Order: sequence, then C-alpha cells, then structure tokens
Amino acid sequence: MASSSSSSSLTSNLVSSPAHGNPTTAVKAQTVDFAGSFYEGGIGSDDDPDSPIGSGTMTAVEEKETPPCPPGLRQYETMSVLRPDMSEDERLALTQRYEELLVAGGGMYVEVFNRGVVPLAYSIKKKNKAGESNTYMDGIYLLFTYFTKPDSMGILEQTLNTDDDVIRSSSFKVRKRKY
Repeated sequence: MASSSSSSSLTSNLVSSPAHGNPTTAVKAQTVDFAGSFYEGGIGSDDDPDSPIGSGTMTAVEEKETPPCPPGLRQYETMSVLRPDMSEDERLALTQRYEELLVAGGGMYVEVFNRGVVPLAYSIKKKNKAGESNTYMDGIYLLFTYFTKPDSMGILEQTLNTDDDVIRSSSFKVRKRKY
C-alpha cells in the first residue's frame, strides 16, 4: 500500500536513559503541508510541471521526551468528554480550572491535549443539576496527562463526575511496559 505525502505521522521510539537505565519514550511528531499535493489542484498542475509527484513540504518535526516520575507521585491520564456546544472561552476556563485543581492536589507536569469535537460511538444521556436531560451525539475530547499523588485522584474524579459540562471522564494510571 502506497503512502500519501498528505498525511501526518506520529512515531514513538523507546530510548534508554543513560542516568537511570530506565526506558523513556521519545515522541517525534511530523506535520505535512498539503501545498502542491493532489488536494491543492491535482497532480502535475500547470503551475509547476517539473515538481515531483507528492512533493509537499514537511515542517515542524518535534521531539519530546517524557519527564521522569518524581518520587511519591504516579503518572496518570484522564480522558474527558465535554459538551459539544461549549464556546472556546468556556472550554479554556474549564481546562484552566482542572489544571489548577491538579496542581493544588500536588500534581506536576500537567499537559492538556484538545482532540476537538469527535462523534461518540453511541448517544449519551446526562442530567444536569437542574434535572434537565440532554442526549449527546458528539463531544469535545480533552486528554490530561500529569503526575500526582494517588490520594488526590478521588477529588478529581468527584469534581469531574459532578460537573455539568463534562459528559464522561475516565482516569488511568500509566504503567511502564516490562519489555
């Protein structure tokens, strides 16, 4: 199967840390520009007849290493699904509120990834505090990655479950692979 130059790729490499001998994950993200591709006027357009097929320019190669886990803390990920009708300002305020909650609970290295509006696999009915029932077919996905104390997870889970703006959420402890 041939690969198109108009796709983005994300690769993950396992790197051994020389100081501790523990494996860490280095992530390389690659973004591809669609200029000059099939989607921008077709292959072999009249503008640049000598350009090779699929010669889109590649930009923004980023390499990021996961920080080591501080003593007494564990690494967690929390996936939250928010109401799709939230404005950008409301989403940013909610994200800021949960970041502050994590840091107040002893969290470190809090990162938030906005996955955007994604259709749900099934419809979700949720009642708000006023007793009104809403059915959602899509939601805004947010992924929080952080290090925190295991004791502070209960407060985070309780706050997420009682928030009317959060449709669903789930937290996971990230475990290192043994191989």
